[in-house]
Amino acid sequence: MVTNSLVSLAAAVRSALAKPQSLSASSAEEQEARLDLIDLLPELNAVLVGDIEYLRELAWSAVHVLPVAAINRWGVAKLVPVHGDISYEELAKATGVSESILRRTLRHAMTSRLFCERNGRVAHTPTSKLLVENEYLAAFVDLHTEVAFKSLAHTTDALQKWPDSTSPREVGYSIAVGKPGEISVYEDLAKDPARTVNFGRAMQFFSSGEGYEVTSLVEGYPWGKLGKGTVVDVGGANGFASAAISKAFPDLKLIVQDIRMVGEIKVDYPGTNIEWMQHDYFTPQPVKDADVYLYRFVFHNQYDDKATQTLRAAIPALKKGARILINDEILPEPGKIRWRNERAVRGLDAIMLACMSGHERGVSEWEELFKQADSRYKFLGAAPAPNSKMWLIEAEWTG
Repeated sequence: MVTNSLVSLAAAVRSALAKPQSLSASSAEEQEARLDLIDLLPELNAVLVGDIEYLRELAWSAVHVLPVAAINRWGVAKLVPVHGDISYEELAKATGVSESILRRTLRHAMTSRLFCERNGRVAHTPTSKLLVENEYLAAFVDLHTEVAFKSLAHTTDALQKWPDSTSPREVGYSIAVGKPGEISVYEDLAKDPARTVNFGRAMQFFSSGEGYEVTSLVEGYPWGKLGKGTVVDVGGANGFASAAISKAFPDLKLIVQDIRMVGEIKVDYPGTNIEWMQHDYFTPQPVKDADVYLYRFVFHNQYDDKATQTLRAAIPALKKGARILINDEILPEPGKIRWRNERAVRGLDAIMLACMSGHERGVSEWEELFKQADSRYKFLGAAPAPNSKMWLIEAEWTG
């Protein structure tokens, strides 16, 4: 029997979920309480269903990604009226998928709060509606169902075929697309301009999610001390991080570099002081004597040989006292940070392995990375950015 206290707890949770604004804590104390509750979720789940069922569901969990991947591939979200509904027959005609398969797939998705039925017709839920209204979230879903989901399914095959490989071509993704050892994720994405744009949107969404907001980078580093200095955003994609820094510190000159052509990535950010430049960060840095070279979410794509190559490529441009600032993840000691945060960073570590032969690092590994790159790098330390899952890792060039 379910106890009255659990019934009351369930009612309270449902009440909170019915008011999305209540999920945003109005004070630091409420935020801590919210995070404490989130940390209880895995233990609560295991206690309520039992360890056997818990493990069974864990092994089974990938099946719930399948309808999300199908919805994304078939473009279902944009076919369902935002303020209405549509029949399965009409959806089947629009997608080219059989009505039977479509119904089975969407009813599976409905168990994950994606879509609902009204008198036998398909309608949006607040969750599925986001796939229409938030193009950045939609891009993130596309990336993870078309790249990560495929890659993870073949990662153990890749590890068996290429033990300890550091090549971005020798990963689960290349097996998944039928070109084992021949193509990397980036090389495949680069063949399609639309996928390239989508990738940039997905990265912006990921980098601005809870705990990854760019505000932590803006507020967590003493940019103001640079005065009218120059900051090079290496691998800066569409420049959203530089735009946030520039708006807060308008005296700074920001240069956004990315391997893609400027026309593919350039975004007009009114009121900012940004220049754009095509650059491959594995090659010598062309912007000399800047004050800070910023790498946000760059190194976790790389194993150590490529990471040291990236750091060495910066050296020809560095003046004495120049800083290398890395805004990235840190692998914690097990159980030393909140469950949700640790699960997120270890999940990201797995995706880097599956898709790119990259990996996350602990603090000592970051320090060792700079030593391997060049003894003239002085490691200044690593600290979590304020209110963030990301860290600020810094080194100085001593010349």
